[in-house]
Amino acid sequence: MLAARLRDAFQVRADEVAAVLWAALTHGAILMSYYLLRPVRDALVLDGDPAFIPWLFTATFVAMLAIAPPWGALVARVPRGRLVAFVHRSFAVQLIGFAAVMGAGVAPVVVGKIFYVWLSVMNLFGVSVFWSLCADLIRPEGGRRLFGPIAAGGTAGALLGPFVARLLAHHVEPAVLLVLAAVLLEGAVWSARALTRRVPSATPVTTGLGGSAWEGLPRVLASPYLAGIAGYALCAACLATFVYLQQAGIVKAALPDRGARTAFFANVELITGLATIVLQLVVTSRLLRWLGVGVVLAILPVVQGAGVAALVVAPSLAMATAVSASGRAATHALSRPSRELLFTALPRDDKYRAKNVIDTLVYRFGDFGSAWLHRGLGALGVMIAAVAVPLAAAWVGLAVALGIGHRRRTRDEAPR
Repeated sequence: MLAARLRDAFQVRADEVAAVLWAALTHGAILMSYYLLRPVRDALVLDGDPAFIPWLFTATFVAMLAIAPPWGALVARVPRGRLVAFVHRSFAVQLIGFAAVMGAGVAPVVVGKIFYVWLSVMNLFGVSVFWSLCADLIRPEGGRRLFGPIAAGGTAGALLGPFVARLLAHHVEPAVLLVLAAVLLEGAVWSARALTRRVPSATPVTTGLGGSAWEGLPRVLASPYLAGIAGYALCAACLATFVYLQQAGIVKAALPDRGARTAFFANVELITGLATIVLQLVVTSRLLRWLGVGVVLAILPVVQGAGVAALVVAPSLAMATAVSASGRAATHALSRPSRELLFTALPRDDKYRAKNVIDTLVYRFGDFGSAWLHRGLGALGVMIAAVAVPLAAAWVGLAVALGIGHRRRTRDEAPR
């Protein structure tokens, strides 16, 4: 029954159903782990001063720079199946270490800041390597049909994670949630292994990509198409950071209790997840088929630009919830699957090396730069919306250009 409904709703062929289900399950486990931890992270960091958050973004970007060479070397030498297992199992082990330190009550404010940086880094690498695997296994024509339901599986996990966090926020210590998140990452490893065995006509890859650890960065700089994707990621990071910082100030002032803050952030995640999964199940695949990737990519800039303006004009917990949830729902349901579809038109090297540079270094540079831009604009008395709205307009133009580039690269592809 489930397989039949999946085929009817998303035009999934019979030989693709198992692969889509395993991919959705893998994505769901990864995002459930992250969204179980995100309310904990955001609540812990507000034990301190929200004005310190730009420094945490700076530390995250520095950590990305430090990790980039060993990460590039890992991608160059480890086959795709082993890469997914290595990444998520290493994160699970590190989570157990954090759980032990938090359970012992060691320097909670300092550990909270370190955990904030670690989770911000881990999330991008973990999600990026999953989508690299999907872009490697699935061709562009299949991606237009299949990335919607695969993303919906992730959203189901993104719903369950904050639901569990909200349920347990007042009853267990954060360390318990960290152990549960580690178990979920191990589950993702096993489902990813099943995925690679069930993709129709997938060829096994038993060697790494080879080459230099830094090879992804010059690839991005040398290709207008990849540079455009990087520019899109920078715009997304900038406006998302503006929303996040505005929200942090509102929540810190309104909710002094850590448990209340954890519950608030979990509620935002739940609303986001519900909106996202409705869009993914009903809208995403249809819009990609009817309007094309460029138009779908252009929806997020409109939502984020309007959201920042609304949050500046009418700051409140309710507005923070609405703006954060709508922007992130558009990101996860529309922008993310569309942006991943852009990579299906690229060679395998770019699907791993260049893609991971964009998903990690470029995105966190956007966080870092826009956090300090936000502070600088505030110090100068410049309204944030005065920068956000023109940036959103330019972002729309970039989205349309990327859609045209993708269509040119895939116009000769015959459907499988």
